[in-house]
Amino acid sequence: MGIIIAGGSGLIGSELTKYLRARGHQVHILTRGATNESKFLYNWDIAKDYIDPKAFDGITTVINLAGSLIIGGRWTTKRKKDLTSSRVDSSQLLTHYLNSHSTKVTQYIQGSAMGYYGDCKDTVITEATPAGDDFMAHLCVAWEKPSLELNPSIERSVIRIGLYLSRNGGVYKSLGLLAKFYAASAFGDGKMWANYTHRDELNEFIVALIKKEIPADVYNVVGENAFMMDDFISGIAKNENRSVILPHIPAFLLKWILGEASATLLNSYRITSPKMAQLKLHKYHNLNDALNAL
Repeated sequence: MGIIIAGGSGLIGSELTKYLRARGHQVHILTRGATNESKFLYNWDIAKDYIDPKAFDGITTVINLAGSLIIGGRWTTKRKKDLTSSRVDSSQLLTHYLNSHSTKVTQYIQGSAMGYYGDCKDTVITEATPAGDDFMAHLCVAWEKPSLELNPSIERSVIRIGLYLSRNGGVYKSLGLLAKFYAASAFGDGKMWANYTHRDELNEFIVALIKKEIPADVYNVVGENAFMMDDFISGIAKNENRSVILPHIPAFLLKWILGEASATLLNSYRITSPKMAQLKLHKYHNLNDALNAL
């Protein structure tokens, strides 16, 4: 298969690229740098509404994972604008290009996140759950929206991702390092719900989509069962042969330090995927199995 990945230099995109290439697929990466065909890197300039046409040679699938990191500091007005534009503008450019140019693309996979649903407390989230009403929810809705305008001849899927699990970066690498020094601690009361997106399950899921073994649709690409953050922190510590000895970090302190951005640590997402369960796409059946597989 010929595949373009926007956001291919990020953790998820780079691991997906490696996985796909190891299985013989042709993968092109969109980059803000100059085109380098020998490395399969192709320039795009969102501000100039430009994508190097050579990027689409032999391509049938577009995967859009582009977007700046949501975690890291307060959400100032400037940062909110960057978080939004890095997602929405890239989605708009890809949609506009595909609609206005002749390509062989038949499939478009749009990245998104569990933040789409907003803080749902103890309510179980499925793909049928409506969007939330906080900044992260509005951000995810705006991220997904441009692809709704795609030419109907292109199949559209949306993958809403949870806490991405990989030893190479992200939440596991950060918390695992803290756990090694007995410094890992849960946030707030530790009773917030979440779910993981394991690297292996995500990669295999995307291949199933690309090969059209499963239908184009909106999917929560998350583990079989949601868990509480207390269990997540202790599970990571156990996986590193450590235990959690520090008290929880109080919610008021996180809100004081991070402001509105504290929602990334304190919101509760009891997210599940009946669609993945029905298609029997879960490789791991609980949090500990998923962590051990890393």
